[in-house]
Amino acid sequence: MKLRLGNLFKSTFKSTFRKLILFLFLLIGVSSVGFYYLEGRSQELDFLSGVWWTVVTLTTVGYGDLVPKTEAGRLLGVLVMASGIGLVSTLTGNLASMIVERHAKQRKGLLKVKLSDHVVILGWNSYGPNLVKALSQTLLQNASLVLVNDLPPDAREELTFKLELGERLHFVFGNPTQENVLHRASPATAKLVYMLIQEGMTPKEADQQSLYAALTLRSMAPKVLIYAEVALSENREHLLRAGVNETVIQGEVTSLLLGMLGANPSMWPFFQSLLGARDEGCLAYRALSHEERKLSWGDFLKRAIADTGILPLALCHESKDLSLQDMLDEGSALDQFILELFQATGQQTDLGHQGPNVIVNPVRSQALERYDGILYLKPAAEEA
Repeated sequence: MKLRLGNLFKSTFKSTFRKLILFLFLLIGVSSVGFYYLEGRSQELDFLSGVWWTVVTLTTVGYGDLVPKTEAGRLLGVLVMASGIGLVSTLTGNLASMIVERHAKQRKGLLKVKLSDHVVILGWNSYGPNLVKALSQTLLQNASLVLVNDLPPDAREELTFKLELGERLHFVFGNPTQENVLHRASPATAKLVYMLIQEGMTPKEADQQSLYAALTLRSMAPKVLIYAEVALSENREHLLRAGVNETVIQGEVTSLLLGMLGANPSMWPFFQSLLGARDEGCLAYRALSHEERKLSWGDFLKRAIADTGILPLALCHESKDLSLQDMLDEGSALDQFILELFQATGQQTDLGHQGPNVIVNPVRSQALERYDGILYLKPAAEEA
């Protein structure tokens, strides 16, 4: 018990600033008691008057409303004034030094960011600015961005200028696979996490780093959405098993677009406009209302074009976490026995994450009751 108290005392007053604060309070307390004892009776003062006189004297304000009249009181005043000159200046300088040091650590990415509903990007490569540009039109309009990487200070300064996010851009310096580094990015309160292929690594090494980062991240933030870039197609399943919600294989989309471009040169300008490569993209998402879910796709299509001018393209069923209960039939005695057996033995009934289901250009008779939203093209007036 004594050892614990000793360690607590050492850790509490380890810093110079805390020692100065302690000495300041001790000085105020002793001086207040001394002034009350020496001057209280002759001037009919209470203890709070002693505190007031001590603080005014220490800070060299000198209102003059309380003045020691005894020789002992004046001697006490000299000691308090002499102590105040050195103590207050030292305390102010130490506080300024702490603020500067904290600001320097923040710029270096060594402090934890205290954010919520922010976007985190682990790793960095030459395609990162394009990702931030796309996010700036959607998620980053009001949210903050946290970049977790080991870029040098000059590269971070260049990114700060290039991304133009101002105070909404934060850096965390270090290896994204380490738990203490990820902890500083506050992933548990984040809205979304992206994992990019780190430049300067072989494809195999980059995917291994992403795999380690995904395992560490999923243990710290079980519910956060994770989207990852994959260098080698054979590693896609490994990342999905590690808890990544969705992956994009590097070069996969490029090869598909090049194939379409060979069929017709108009394909590439179309996809550039669709995805916002040239300007703001015209592809968007919105949720279906309760009334719209009662319609068929054909009826909804007519109403949407007539009322809003948008062009619906696809129906979307949002992703969700799957459990064993979702897969079993409540009316089946065998399925209920299986569920009770899992629960009795303490085994996990979580089956992972089911990705979103998208139907492009469904048949007109398709009912909308099981779908959450639509992908649509914004009209030309809204796009402009």
